[in-house]
Amino acid sequence: MIKSTTIVGLSGSLRKASSNTKLIKYIEKKIKLKDGDIHFSFGNINLPLYNDDLEKEAGIPETVIKLGETLSRASGIIISTPEYNKGISGALKNSFDWMSRLKPNPFTSKTIAIVSATDGRSGGERSQYMLRMCLTPFDCKIIQTPEVLIGHSSRAFNEAGDLTDEKSNELLDKLLEKFLAQSSI
Repeated sequence: MIKSTTIVGLSGSLRKASSNTKLIKYIEKKIKLKDGDIHFSFGNINLPLYNDDLEKEAGIPETVIKLGETLSRASGIIISTPEYNKGISGALKNSFDWMSRLKPNPFTSKTIAIVSATDGRSGGERSQYMLRMCLTPFDCKIIQTPEVLIGHSSRAFNEAGDLTDEKSNELLDKLLEKFLAQSSI
C-alpha cells in the first residue's frame, strides 16, 4: 500500500485578511501543482488560552484534541508566522502550549517548514528565530534554509492571491522542494 502524503498548514495569525494565511493558501496551490495527490489541510490555532486549571477541571478542550489529531496525521507541517512586537503571535505560542499536553506529541519527528509574512521590511526574521526556539522541545525536524521572509506583505500578493516577487518565489520553491522530499519519507 502506498502511503499518502498529508501536509498541514498553520497560519500564526487569526486575522481574516492575514498575509500569513494568504501565504499558506499560496503554498497549498504550489504544492498541488507539483503533486495533485498530496492532501493539504489547515490547522486551526484559534484555541482557548492554555490554563492548567481548565485542563484539570474539564479536560483538554475538543478544539485542542482536533488540532492534535490533524497534526498527528501530517507527513509534514508548514508554519507561517507573523511578527508581533518582535516575536510570534500569542495564538501560535498558545497552540504549542496546548500541543505539549498531548501524548504522543503531534509535532515529534515531523518535518517542519517555516515561512513568514509581515508588513515590515524584515519579513519576520525575528519571529522565525523565536519560532525555531519554541519548537525545540518537540524534537521535530526543522528545515533551516532557505529562509522565506516576505516583507511589505500587504503589497506582496496579487488579486488572485499569488506571491508576485520573483526572488521570494525562487526561495519558496527551494524550501518546498526540500520540505516535500523530507516529508514523503
